[in-house]
Amino acid sequence: MRAATVLVGSVEVLRALTAMVVIEVRLRTGDLPTTCGRLGVRLDLASGEPAGEPAVLPRWSRPAVRVSHAVVAVWPGGSCLRRCLLVGHRLRTLDPVLRIGVRRDGARFAAHSWLEIDGKSLDPTATDFPVLAAPGAHPDPS
Repeated sequence: MRAATVLVGSVEVLRALTAMVVIEVRLRTGDLPTTCGRLGVRLDLASGEPAGEPAVLPRWSRPAVRVSHAVVAVWPGGSCLRRCLLVGHRLRTLDPVLRIGVRRDGARFAAHSWLEIDGKSLDPTATDFPVLAAPGAHPDPS
């Protein structure tokens, strides 16, 4: 049983590393909407507030998520965007949505990305960041 667990873990790592190379190349040579589309992750820059309710992932997805987080943690330039793209790609059968938010921290701005599945967030800090919207996505309230 132990050998089977190691083998499954090794396969997960290889899948994550392979996808991470593709993600890195796509981010450096293309734009975000195209990259998301090719990875099977929907990019949403038009909706309003981030989901406040946490998502519950199916049991089968947990090893892929754990390994994805570990790979991005040691990846040079690893970021929340890369983590979201990798996890989203690995969970593409669940129709993940990439959201991006920005907030002001004193005199600086902080950006963050997170995934939502079925309108529920995979990131508990998502509500700390107002959603970044594409120009014209939200009507002017005035």
